[in-house]
Amino acid sequence: MTLLHAGGLLLLFFVLLVLELFIPSGGLLGIAAAAALIAAIVIGFLHSFTAGGLILISVSLLAPLVISIALRVWPRTAIGRRMLNIDPADDDDRRGEVEAARSKWIGKVGVAKIDLLPNGVIDIGGARIDAVSLSGVIDRGAHVEVVNVVAGKFQVRRTERPLTPADSPPGHVGDSPSPEDALEVSIESLGIEDLDDPLR
Repeated sequence: MTLLHAGGLLLLFFVLLVLELFIPSGGLLGIAAAAALIAAIVIGFLHSFTAGGLILISVSLLAPLVISIALRVWPRTAIGRRMLNIDPADDDDRRGEVEAARSKWIGKVGVAKIDLLPNGVIDIGGARIDAVSLSGVIDRGAHVEVVNVVAGKFQVRRTERPLTPADSPPGHVGDSPSPEDALEVSIESLGIEDLDDPLR
């Protein structure tokens, strides 16, 4: 056995490893890949300690890279979509909805309801939204601008732009207080008269 055999078995290992990710084989391809890898390592060490060490190092560096690339490509393949129950049309529709939602909020100006350290809550046209500051700590009451929406998290930065009616997202009325704002009004403004002391 020569290093050429070890290289061929190493190549076979990577091919079987990728096929195991793409083809449901009940683990048979994985077992075959492991056998090819062990044989390549044994042949490498039988040839020389350096060759065996190089095979081990190359596998430890390349295997995670190959697996990560394959996992990114797999959901885009026909069998990957079928196994994950992804309809290409639905996937495109979902991507369009997410993009429309992002574009609705990006550029809007709101007010920090609490200190953003960097996470906090902002108010945009009466809508309370969880946000994260990209420009360090933002004090409560400061104006913030939405610069991005990633995984449902609004990324904001401090701005000097004033609030305008255009900053109210569709479907929200800026003058209607949220339930949290209703707790901040004084008791006198609610028109509740003083109660008599029942023990008098």
